Amino acid sequence: MSPTRTQPMTPATAPATRCCGHHDAFAILHDCHEHILERLARLEALAGELGGARAFEERHLAVLGDVLAFLDVAVPMHTEDEEYTLLPRLREAVGPALVHTPVHGLEREHAQHQALLAGLKRAVVQRDPVAAARAALAVVAEYRGHIRNEEEVIFPWARRLLADPAVLATMLQEMRRRRQMIGLSAC
Repeated sequence: MSPTRTQPMTPATAPATRCCGHHDAFAILHDCHEHILERLARLEALAGELGGARAFEERHLAVLGDVLAFLDVAVPMHTEDEEYTLLPRLREAVGPALVHTPVHGLEREHAQHQALLAGLKRAVVQRDPVAAARAALAVVAEYRGHIRNEEEVIFPWARRLLADPAVLATMLQEMRRRRQMIGLSAC
């Protein structure tokens, strides 16, 4: 499933990042993962506090707001990097002969991530800290497993298949352009 966002993200919502300075598309993808993992650690710690809470405190909402605002920008951009820059090239390199590859299910997982984030937001809107804790832990577990698979299986495999310097340069340009569109002008 591909992202359906039609409007570019505004510079006001762009996450702080250093990934644009990389000169390698896979380094950008890895750096995005690192930023997401940082937010997941904060979300996991918060879930531990919320599990026994009767109500949200201001500090809980501040952490949730920061983490969700970051993920609302970083995840769609990263998903576009994978679904519009990486996956089409992998499909072309593999060709139609192979039925199953390491990327099968990746787009489905991206859609699942959006559903999990929506569940977390719903729990916050409903002012249910216990449900928010459960939803947060589900988000953390799903994303960590997804990132681990990409870092340990998909990206090494993709680096071997997409070793052509011209392909890598085009991928890098696309990713940088995507970041420039949301106000990360250092790319």
